[in-house]
Amino acid sequence: MNILYVYAHPNPESLNHLLKQQAVDFFAGNNIHVSYSDLYADHFNAVASWHDFDSEIKQPQYMLAQQKAYAENKLTADIESEIKKITAANHIILQFPLWWFSTPAILKGWFDRVLVKGFAYDTGKIFDAGLLKGKTASLTVTTQSPESAYQINGVHHAGIDTFLHHIQHTLCFSGIEMLPPYVIYGAAEMNAEREEKIKEEYKRYLENIVKK
Repeated sequence: MNILYVYAHPNPESLNHLLKQQAVDFFAGNNIHVSYSDLYADHFNAVASWHDFDSEIKQPQYMLAQQKAYAENKLTADIESEIKKITAANHIILQFPLWWFSTPAILKGWFDRVLVKGFAYDTGKIFDAGLLKGKTASLTVTTQSPESAYQINGVHHAGIDTFLHHIQHTLCFSGIEMLPPYVIYGAAEMNAEREEKIKEEYKRYLENIVKK
């Protein structure tokens, strides 16, 4: 199995960083090939713009300019690098904290700039016919609120699946099959005992992914 691990958290002292390191150690210990995209550490540009293409690309819409630039090998080097990682991957893990009930902006920018028309999808080539069909993906997500907040009768009036739907839908649109997410609720309230329990749970979660 070849895995792409896309990580979006700015704090090297965070629980997210601890979990990412748990994954690094797990994959290394099991001789599993992994490519990493640490978006904050890499200073990934989250802003989609016409600077993503060769200046000769003239199209009225960003996605059409993407498509033409991809066909003509005129995308910027950072986008090309991420496309190569996705192409090589069988499974993609996206790890991030839930900020304002979505991904951090840097990960949203990764979707905008990297899931290029002509590479990830095209006219009539979406969902079951998406261009990334055959790949799987999963989300590793932390929340500040406790699990009780993500209930119909909780403070957010919806389950976590509601808030993750648009992220999963984006990947499904490209033909990727989504596996169940690993969600850590109440990440701000952590002690050593719970931290160890979560690390063990995440190891088992990763084990199940590589067995697929």
